Amino acid sequence: MFVKNLMLPREQLITISPKETIKRALEIIEENNFLSIPVAEDEVFYGSISKDRIYAFYYEKSLDKECLLSDFVVENVMRTDVPSIHPLEQMEKAAHYLEVKNIAFVAVVDEYNKFKGIVTHHAIFHEFTELFGLNKGRRLAVIAYDIQGQISKLSKIITENNGDIISFVVVDPKSVTEVKEIVVRVRTENFQEILEKVKEAGFKIQ
Repeated sequence: MFVKNLMLPREQLITISPKETIKRALEIIEENNFLSIPVAEDEVFYGSISKDRIYAFYYEKSLDKECLLSDFVVENVMRTDVPSIHPLEQMEKAAHYLEVKNIAFVAVVDEYNKFKGIVTHHAIFHEFTELFGLNKGRRLAVIAYDIQGQISKLSKIITENNGDIISFVVVDPKSVTEVKEIVVRVRTENFQEILEKVKEAGFKIQ
């Protein structure tokens, strides 16, 4: 899926200018119960500002609170290493950034360096929930040896026994043996019969 299909567009975001005071940034964060907000102006993305980052700056510099709130602006404290991603990149790349960069969101910026929106952890989790077909049909999880033809073999068993496959995900269980976990969501009236056929074909039911 393209990033543009799951991002929160810029028009729906609450952002702050890099020239605004720290006091205003804290007000916006607390009023909206946010962890962080994008720092942007017009169509330019600069970074992010969070309550944690403001507090860390405050203690690190041993500042007077009033001095911090009134004399410092967002650009003095904001995080500037927030990665950006093109709207037509795949969502897997955004998920990777969120996993390894310790960030609240990934900025979406087009080829003209125009800020288009953000991708959040919530958006990624929601999409993976959809991919796994949670709360749809019946869940069938099997362990299969990592050899050619296993997926097509399992699919054939399900469809030949009147099963409608809603989603199909292959997971690496990180075991010492060369096996994969295949998780299928199936819409069917005879789920038990499909289970028996799958077992007979040599698959181990999880």
